[in-house]
Amino acid sequence: MDALLAFHNIHRRNWIDALAQDIPIHELHCYNLPYGGLGFTSHVLTYYTIVCLWYGRKPLWPFKTITYSKFDLALGAVGIALCIIMSIITMINCKNTWQLLVIAVWKLSMSLLNGITGLHVAILVVNNRDQEIVKSKNAAWWILLYIPGMIAGMVGLMDLVVKVARYIPEIQNLTIAFYLIVGASLIVSILSMIIICYWGGGAPEKVAATGFAVTLALFIVLSAFYSDWCLGIMLDNLLGTPSSDSSAFYWTYFIAKRLTMFSW
Repeated sequence: MDALLAFHNIHRRNWIDALAQDIPIHELHCYNLPYGGLGFTSHVLTYYTIVCLWYGRKPLWPFKTITYSKFDLALGAVGIALCIIMSIITMINCKNTWQLLVIAVWKLSMSLLNGITGLHVAILVVNNRDQEIVKSKNAAWWILLYIPGMIAGMVGLMDLVVKVARYIPEIQNLTIAFYLIVGASLIVSILSMIIICYWGGGAPEKVAATGFAVTLALFIVLSAFYSDWCLGIMLDNLLGTPSSDSSAFYWTYFIAKRLTMFSW
């Protein structure tokens, strides 16, 4: 047991030294947005809320459609405002660590997607309150706002991963699993298109488009989870609990992202 602990400490010291060549360790703690287990939970709730809103369903009771309520507009507006302010504060705090800065930009884009989707659906409901079911899936187009931030954040995250992966087997395994899942989806799509082209009787362009969409969706969804666990491992805080001096900031942001769940 002591040998395993010593081995772990040696590896931990190695990856800390590897990062410290570019980033002072104390700079890593500038990042006060959710990550780790709490970040994972936050993203699961965010994805669930967004999908419910796309289909015009109440997140707290998805068996019912959203009804006319100006309260939903207020929820979306307050949620967006708080998340923007707190994400910008995090960016300012992490200005000397570009990797964490762009990851904060990524999380800001997720918050914007969540909040703007809530606002869009609320406006659709207000303007169409006589309809039983609102065709709010039009709000799904706001995901295009999220993709640039996600790409920027992944660039920053992968820069950190490359620096420490060889010292941390957990991150190395997590990275392999992430890219294997996304890569497998892409390979299946390409093989399906080739088979249809060879045997005929189908529409290869539709198969290719569907395969690309599924692969992109997998990357979008899983990349957020991947970032949560990577940061939790790097910061040696797998649960992602905030420090005492940043807990108020942390939980205010966490709750602000949940406001659209109360769309009714």
